[in-house]
Amino acid sequence: MTTDPDPTEQASGPRAPNPHPQLRRLHGLEGTWRLEGHDLDGSAPFTGTVTRRWLPGGHFLVQRMRIDGKEQEGAEYIGYDHAQETLRSMFFSDEGPGPFCSFALEYFWRIEGDDLTIWHGAQDSPARFRGTIDRTAGTVRGRWEWPGGGYEATETRLDEDE
Repeated sequence: MTTDPDPTEQASGPRAPNPHPQLRRLHGLEGTWRLEGHDLDGSAPFTGTVTRRWLPGGHFLVQRMRIDGKEQEGAEYIGYDHAQETLRSMFFSDEGPGPFCSFALEYFWRIEGDDLTIWHGAQDSPARFRGTIDRTAGTVRGRWEWPGGGYEATETRLDEDE
């Protein structure tokens, strides 16, 4: 004799998995931050704002950046890639995918303690950010470097309630 499944189970469908525990490493980065930086030679200073908020469900941290004086729009979705077992993000810009990719800019993230490393394109790429998260001071300091260029930047938390 077969029994029919409970109709309440059918109506609700499969349950989404819980956010991967590695995502907890990103919790200190949510909020609104003041961005200040300059090219590695000290020229071309810039300022802006970085905002990071969790999507409902806690699977993706969405980052939006605005550089003062620039009209570029975009959003970066940071989550956990189960297939590659790493934190990973994709940046979607109003300018399209750009010259370095066919779809969106892709990044791989590693947070170990207070050390933050982000690679563009592939882990261990020469295009990378290395920085330090100071949760007490509310800052992220570091530098992006790639063959032929880069910049130093500091983010300072603006919202105290995060």
